[in-house]
Amino acid sequence: MSGADRPRVRAAFPIGPWVPGAVLPIAVGAAGVLASLLVLQDVLLLVGVGLSAFTALRVRTPAPWLLVALLVVGQLLRDPAGLDASLAGLVLALHLLVVLVPLARAVPVRSRLQLAALGPAAVTTGLVQVVAQVLVALLLAAQDRLQLLPTASTVGGALLVVVAGLLVLTRRAEREE
Repeated sequence: MSGADRPRVRAAFPIGPWVPGAVLPIAVGAAGVLASLLVLQDVLLLVGVGLSAFTALRVRTPAPWLLVALLVVGQLLRDPAGLDASLAGLVLALHLLVVLVPLARAVPVRSRLQLAALGPAAVTTGLVQVVAQVLVALLLAAQDRLQLLPTASTVGGALLVVVAGLLVLTRRAEREE
């Protein structure tokens, strides 16, 4: 390829906003720690936080799936009468883990990840979360434990709007060039 051809190639493949590939394992660890704080108690809390940190460092091991299993077991060990808005947070955190772990396994830590590449995962997670959060709200409402606006749903919705906004801006920039 000659030097004259390079600008045309770059114009055909515009680079949009990106984040370092290391953000994905860090996000997996952060989601694990937050879910552990919401669900786990006593010794299991320490195990969950430790496993979350290990998962962030070694995302390609079975550790993320052990963390998901630990969170589910931790929720099952809790008193069913104590259901509250933390259940909505757990649902959100588990969905984030299930989406982020395969992405973190596929993207090298030293690479750059274009935000537009997160579009399909963000849309899928958003669609699943709408259904899941409605079901959690119905479950909590049936037990008279529904708060007016669960915090986890609000935070999840806000993050989804931010990601969707970034994706729309990225797509517009690509079309204008």
